[in-house]
Amino acid sequence: MKKISMLAAIMLLMASATWVMAGPGGKARGWDGDRWCPGPSQLSTLNLSDEQLEKVRELRESFLKETTPIRNKLVAKNAELRLLWIQANLNADQIRSVQKAIHDLMGELHEKRTDYRLAFRGLLTPEQTTRLLAQGIGKGRGQGRGQGRGPEHFGPPGTGPHFGPGRGPGGLR
Repeated sequence: MKKISMLAAIMLLMASATWVMAGPGGKARGWDGDRWCPGPSQLSTLNLSDEQLEKVRELRESFLKETTPIRNKLVAKNAELRLLWIQANLNADQIRSVQKAIHDLMGELHEKRTDYRLAFRGLLTPEQTTRLLAQGIGKGRGQGRGQGRGPEHFGPPGTGPHFGPGRGPGGLR
């Protein structure tokens, strides 16, 4: 029984890591896939100097280097939490402890993301900032009505109480 539980834990961890790295819709999140960070096509419209492009590249590499260990810990803690919830005898203290660890890691990730966004915006001229904002960078996803189904999950898409993709304030998810 222990071997089966351990095998299930490892498979769950691998699946979680794959899911986190793929991001929503199977697309990688981050440089091209997030609304808080412009992709190459958006950077090209900003007319950045070579020096600015190099600083953006260095900033991005630094951000990824700092956040990858946090993201990996987050994947592991989420897998651990899932395993705790599927146990026959729940351990409330352990569940709460892991949830707190997840919350702390997410807070740390949000702080790093904020630092990155501030540093990125600090590299831009006022004209470039105006262009960036005109492209919709930073709007993020909010609590707009999405593809939820109606009462009891029946009815046409978009008519239910479920929240989905929508414009929200400042890239908050």
